[in-house]
Amino acid sequence: MAVSPTNSSTSSGTASIDVAGIVSQLMTAENKPLDAIKTKITEQQVVISDLGAVKAKVSTFKDALRAFEDPNSYNNAVASSSDSSVVTATAANGATAGSYKISVEQLAQASKYGISGFASTTDAITVDSTNGFEITVGNTKYSSSGVVTVDGVVSNRTVGALKASPTVSDLQSWINGLGVSVKANVVQTTSSDQWALTIEGTQAGSANAVTYAGLSTGTVNNAATVAAQNAKFTINGIAFERSSNTVNDAVNDLTFNLAGTTTAGATKTIAVSAGSDNSEKVIQNLVTAYNDLVTQYQTLTANSANSKTPGTFANNPTILAFIGDIKSRFATGFSYGEVDPETGKKPVMSLASLGMDLQLDGTIKYNSLTHMQAVANGLQATLSKGVKVGYVSDTNSLMTFVTSQTSFSGALGQQIQAQNNSVADLQKRQEELQTRLASIQNNYISQYSALNALLFQLSSTSNSLSSALTALTNMSSNNK
Repeated sequence: MAVSPTNSSTSSGTASIDVAGIVSQLMTAENKPLDAIKTKITEQQVVISDLGAVKAKVSTFKDALRAFEDPNSYNNAVASSSDSSVVTATAANGATAGSYKISVEQLAQASKYGISGFASTTDAITVDSTNGFEITVGNTKYSSSGVVTVDGVVSNRTVGALKASPTVSDLQSWINGLGVSVKANVVQTTSSDQWALTIEGTQAGSANAVTYAGLSTGTVNNAATVAAQNAKFTINGIAFERSSNTVNDAVNDLTFNLAGTTTAGATKTIAVSAGSDNSEKVIQNLVTAYNDLVTQYQTLTANSANSKTPGTFANNPTILAFIGDIKSRFATGFSYGEVDPETGKKPVMSLASLGMDLQLDGTIKYNSLTHMQAVANGLQATLSKGVKVGYVSDTNSLMTFVTSQTSFSGALGQQIQAQNNSVADLQKRQEELQTRLASIQNNYISQYSALNALLFQLSSTSNSLSSALTALTNMSSNNK
């Protein structure tokens, strides 16, 4: 940016010029190309901002379209239990309606031990002098001497050793420091001098069983001992065994949560049914997202012929031409279900039949009456089959088109990148021009300052000569 010159000082009775004023006027003319570049950069940045806003609207529309096309958006199944104290279940969208008879023989559980007889948290303990304290988690045994054994074979891996002359708290810290599926704790029991060491597996199931050996201090509380085991249960007469009480791989789209056992021969029932129809919300979200996109398009491409406020792309509406493609593809309706072997096409329905009425201004109005009629005619079942808007083929639909347009290599992404490149080029030219203008301004200041100094000298000389002539004249007059 051009630097404003400083004003030259003036002296009374001497000639001078206004260096600052002259240079300012000259630089006003010189700065016109720079001002033009700045204006262009501002315009380009507005374009980039508006393209970014369009991209955001398209992304929102894509999300709403994805939800509309997703069968899971409608088949919101609900699972109920005849006895929640034994078993409950949650159904994923798409779960098949029906009932399941369940009996639970045993629940999955983790290993637990309680070792009492310690007077404080710092009581000394005695471990096996040869192998040390050993704890096995699943198929891996860890020794307090640092040795790790996997499936009976000594591993190259080691762990930290338990310090010499350990206390019960040291053993607790060593177990917890292994970082595996076991935890230990030293807890007070009945009084201030009664403490116990608890050791628990953090994962249920026989494959995650925890055992220990090599501790000769303390007394094992058999009542607090729990052996690890798997859950055993049947679903519709088929026997299952799992390491967890949460089972999500026995029936598709159903997760069972086992909480208790049943008596021999008894069963509990999990009933799966279709949830309430929620297509209205999904459709209204799609209508809102579509209208927001179309309205923004109309605002940005408005011109003096149809608006008092022309939009950013009034003179270049083709930059948003892809939105016209979205509108035309959207207007074709949607396909659903499987391809008809005779026609080679999927069944088609119009969006209006769901309650989406196309308006003259290009937007869509939600029609609740039409939607209610569609719901009564089995809309939820149709939508839960999976639909595709603007469907031509599996690789050519409105969704694939919108996805391609919003990708980095898509038309919208390329437009934004082109505008960014243009701004970068303009900013480079701006910097170069500012450097050149600063040099020009400095030259002007130097030239006119030198001229001003010369005029000052000439004026001073003239004043001196004038004074000398006046003195001579006065002397001459006095001698007469």
